[in-house]
Amino acid sequence: MRVPLLSSVLFAACSGSIQMTPPPLEVPSVTVSLGAPTERDRPVRSQPGTWITPSALWRQSGNVVVLDGDVLTQRSVTSFSILSVGTEGTPGAVKALSRRGDGVVLAGTGGFFHDAPSGLLRAPMSEDFSMDTVRFVDVVGAAIWVTTKTEAVRVLDGRRQAVSIDDPAETGELQVVVGTSESAALVIKGGSLYAADLTALTVTTLARGLSTVTAIDHLGTDTLIGTSAGLLQIAADGTVTQRTLSANLETAQAVVDVEVVGDATLVTTSKQVLQVNPVGAVVLAELTRAWPDAITKDAAGDVWFLDGAQVVRLATSLAPPAPSFATDVKPFMTAHCRSCHATGANYAPQLDLETYATARTWAAASVTRLTSTQSPMPPASAETLTPTQYDVVVRWVEGGLLP
Repeated sequence: MRVPLLSSVLFAACSGSIQMTPPPLEVPSVTVSLGAPTERDRPVRSQPGTWITPSALWRQSGNVVVLDGDVLTQRSVTSFSILSVGTEGTPGAVKALSRRGDGVVLAGTGGFFHDAPSGLLRAPMSEDFSMDTVRFVDVVGAAIWVTTKTEAVRVLDGRRQAVSIDDPAETGELQVVVGTSESAALVIKGGSLYAADLTALTVTTLARGLSTVTAIDHLGTDTLIGTSAGLLQIAADGTVTQRTLSANLETAQAVVDVEVVGDATLVTTSKQVLQVNPVGAVVLAELTRAWPDAITKDAAGDVWFLDGAQVVRLATSLAPPAPSFATDVKPFMTAHCRSCHATGANYAPQLDLETYATARTWAAASVTRLTSTQSPMPPASAETLTPTQYDVVVRWVEGGLLP
């Protein structure tokens, strides 16, 4: 990934602009996913190292890197060692960063920097931007998408192009541009979300009424956008889901940072560190002060984040084994599901959920119903389960449906 990225970074020079107007089509509604994060045993928390003003961290070559003032250090086994930051200045105050696997592109008041074997190197494309205005940076293939206070910019093959959306129905200011490929992007202007194709010169309105954007990342072909009202997930087909990270819309948690690393989607809110999964979220730790661009997971499986002026490590690599059906899930089915499904009471389909084969077949549907706030299983007239009670079924599905 680094070679095509470097060619784009090093030779950005000429510029242009693209302006597109979306057609006046009906905008599909946003799917709202309600659900309070589940409480589990918290991983052991520690505070390695001594810090002055840490401002960002990421994973580089499998190990955590911390930017503390102008000093760049990397974790190695049990200690931190200093890395170099080239010879052309330091990042300064961090404005944004884009983490891709074990690499990074960082935007600071001192310019754009990319990872190198020895640390960070400053990119000449820094001269093409007023760094104080940069809000987000996103790397997709050889394209670098940069959001400033007034422009959505793509840097590709030595060309800097500003992308603008001319929508009479939206008078708000630009919030973010997030690349979905080297030639396409999602743009949020005001409260409206657009999908823009720079090759076909087409733009489609995907949603209206969105909140303030706070963070961005990618989950496979989906795009994750943190907002003041939760986490947006935009699928490749344009379907938009808003995850409130709460049991209701009124108490939706504001996202501070979102980071996808390996098989984990990590989110910090103003109060908590969460690991988000397809059916919900799990609380990993409490926060006193969260920072953007300040959470990651190392190659060993431990989660790292900034809490105020402290670098915190969570021993998530020591997570308990996944539940099995025979030991953990079958007793749950007997206690909470058998009374209806064995007899057909409360209009329940007659299923023998105490057998592994049947429970496995209905596993995904079971999680959907157990976590539903509209049509829960068991029905409210029979029993009301807490997230802590049904968490064993969720973890069984997440852990691979062990017999």
